[in-house]
Amino acid sequence: MRKYLKCSLVIAGLLLASNTYAGGSIDLTSGANDVANEIKKLFPIVAGALFIVVCLMNLGHFTKEGGDWKKGLTNIVLYVVVVSIIAGLYTFVSSQAL
Repeated sequence: MRKYLKCSLVIAGLLLASNTYAGGSIDLTSGANDVANEIKKLFPIVAGALFIVVCLMNLGHFTKEGGDWKKGLTNIVLYVVVVSIIAGLYTFVSSQAL
């Protein structure tokens, strides 16, 4: 199972790389820039809304009698770390020229 997952990830990576080169050769960069600009506008709103949902979902860890503070804080910190990694990767990828 693990072997097939690695193989499929390698194939997906190669396909994405080849699509990037094909997109540059037929001038799809203007459309891609429009999509990237829309994502830049929506990302903070979506991330903030999801943060509120995560906090509300973990509220039970803080308010219940005998609640587990460590678990609630761990879940919130984990969410912040994942969003930070996604934002960093997006910033890195958007800074690369086609």
